[in-house]
Amino acid sequence: MKRTILFAALGLMSLAACNTLDTPVADTGEGTLILSFTTGSSPATKADTNPSGKDATVHDIQAFLFLPDGSLYRRETLSGTEMTKSLDRVKAGSYDIVAVANAPEMTSVQKKTDLEQMRLALSDNDPEKGFLMYGRSDGTVTVTSESASPVRAVIAVKRYVGRVRLTSVQNNLPAVYGALKVDFVFLENGFGNWNYGAAGDPSTPVNYAGRKPGRNTSADENDFIKTASDAECAALTFSTVNSPVASGGSESFDKPFYTLPNKVTAADDHFDGATSGDACVRLVLRASYGEGGSQQWYYPVTIPNLERNKSYDVSFIISGPGVKDPNQRVSSGNLDVVISVDPWVSGGEYEGKF
Repeated sequence: MKRTILFAALGLMSLAACNTLDTPVADTGEGTLILSFTTGSSPATKADTNPSGKDATVHDIQAFLFLPDGSLYRRETLSGTEMTKSLDRVKAGSYDIVAVANAPEMTSVQKKTDLEQMRLALSDNDPEKGFLMYGRSDGTVTVTSESASPVRAVIAVKRYVGRVRLTSVQNNLPAVYGALKVDFVFLENGFGNWNYGAAGDPSTPVNYAGRKPGRNTSADENDFIKTASDAECAALTFSTVNSPVASGGSESFDKPFYTLPNKVTAADDHFDGATSGDACVRLVLRASYGEGGSQQWYYPVTIPNLERNKSYDVSFIISGPGVKDPNQRVSSGNLDVVISVDPWVSGGEYEGKF
């Protein structure tokens, strides 16, 4: 069931209790501004059907009211336990409202560009605490001095990361091979740095081509990611599984992985092992089967144009050998995949062979 995290403004707060700048506004009158925050498209929209860990948690929100010239008029902080927020005695005028959730305290921000250009890292997102989110008002919000007409602003905050989750593995290998063991799973070709304004493209590849840092052009299998210590941002991108799947059987999993957006499309993808070119995000499963686990194969699943604040649930159906390189294609017929796409608001589904 999808959930909405909603903050609406009803209580009163004096200017002395706020981080307020005495920047003049054209109209000397004052009004009331009601702030409402949600992780969905509206306060009534449920937000996340399948939260994993703390990826749906909001423990604080910083809201910034910027004047038309981009300078800061007022900053407000809300705790995750607050259900309402009403700003009283707001000087009449127009504001661009920006909100950031689960971020470090931003007391140094004096202009909108200060906030938007601040850098964030994939590692700033903590599955045990919460994920960075960002949103802004849909156009300017105008506060009037008419006390009987408070203005309401609804701000939808969205995660900077996208989520890829292993949900199930089905063992369709010939019965002679017996059980299949899922050794480990990781996310490759993600990105690790961006800006708070979510402008432009993220940078700094993470687990590039399924190799250790800086080894993306190496063909040496010793450079392939095989343990958490080999992976970058391992808490977000790598999971040791060591779980068997019986012959003809299926096992369910809830293994989430995270990355900043990757806009590479299938047409521009370098899905050919060692590379220095553009590459799509891939969820890579390493499995073993046969006597003593003698057969060890990678099964990479490609997710083109991975977007922020979307969840991609991946189900594997393994019918034959995979590949020996985590950044290469599995032969047709050996791996079927179902990927369910949920924007953490509404969803769709597509199927394919990989």
